[in-house]
Amino acid sequence: MGDLGIRSDPERIETEWMARVLDAAGLARGATLTDCRFGGYVGTGQTGCNARFHLTWDRAGDRPATVMGKFPSRDATAKATGFGGSAYITEWNFYRNIAPTLRVRAPHCYLSAFDGDAQEFCLIMEDLAGSEQGDHFIGLNDDELASAIEQAVLLHGPRWGDPTLDASWPQPSTEDERSERLAMLYGFLLPAFLDRLGSRLDSAIVGIVNDFAPLVGRWARGTGTPLTVAHYDFRPDNFLFARTSTAPPLVVVDWQTVNQGLGMVDVAYVIASSYAPGDRPREHDLVAEYHQRLSATGVSYSFDDCWRDYRFGALWGLIITVLATSMAAQTERGDELFVRMASQYGYQSLELDSLELLRT
Repeated sequence: MGDLGIRSDPERIETEWMARVLDAAGLARGATLTDCRFGGYVGTGQTGCNARFHLTWDRAGDRPATVMGKFPSRDATAKATGFGGSAYITEWNFYRNIAPTLRVRAPHCYLSAFDGDAQEFCLIMEDLAGSEQGDHFIGLNDDELASAIEQAVLLHGPRWGDPTLDASWPQPSTEDERSERLAMLYGFLLPAFLDRLGSRLDSAIVGIVNDFAPLVGRWARGTGTPLTVAHYDFRPDNFLFARTSTAPPLVVVDWQTVNQGLGMVDVAYVIASSYAPGDRPREHDLVAEYHQRLSATGVSYSFDDCWRDYRFGALWGLIITVLATSMAAQTERGDELFVRMASQYGYQSLELDSLELLRT
């Protein structure tokens, strides 16, 4: 892939370059790409920008007529954050090294390229135009949530307890480092979160985000359950659901937060994200369904441990809400989303008595 070079500006993609990318990915199959046309940007592009490209072949057949590309944000601050943090390198590593080892339905990626020194990054992927993004404000219906649970198993099962996980990440860290860093970030950003949204939150939610602060470092050390590959932002906005007969039923996108962790973090997160705060009518049944499916893959995991980890994993929602709120540019919709998230994950953690697991 290095010989292909990296293109970080979607408006300057050359036909010759795209032809080399698609040929190397096995899509050309003897045909010639005669034209690649930039088709405009797709989505809002908070941390990166997505663009569609229209393709012309001398022999079309079943070759793609469009592809999608993901590139650094056009906003200078967001771009600097993407390269200065872990977002771009994490997603590059996922598509290049991690995705092939899993069964989860992620977008098919034809090129994953990254150069931190030159601040260059791009992904060329299949175009899922026949799919529609989920909406966190609406949540998921029963069928969609069942599909998400199935995808969680396909994500977690293949690398469950894999001893090579520590070496699978481009920026490896020790448990002590992860614990100290997360505790420091949460404590540092919590005041800004409360200044921005505290007046819009129920007192019970303000209470639990404060009570959690001295326990975040302990949370980061886990429960002793073997780790696996976790998405860490496994919610409706990051799911693409089929809206045409030829589209895949569900594709999981936005892999900028993927890392090793407890699988139940994703399960707790998606269940709370799918319902109004304090209303999770099928919670126990959904956890049991996940456990049954995971056990069928050969993973040895008692349901008692699974349920404990579900309660434990619920607290991740509070962490990501505090961190994301404090780091994201302020918008009306963004604030509405973060209030909803804080309430969903806060009431989930309260009703599951999740903090008690960290005090024993």
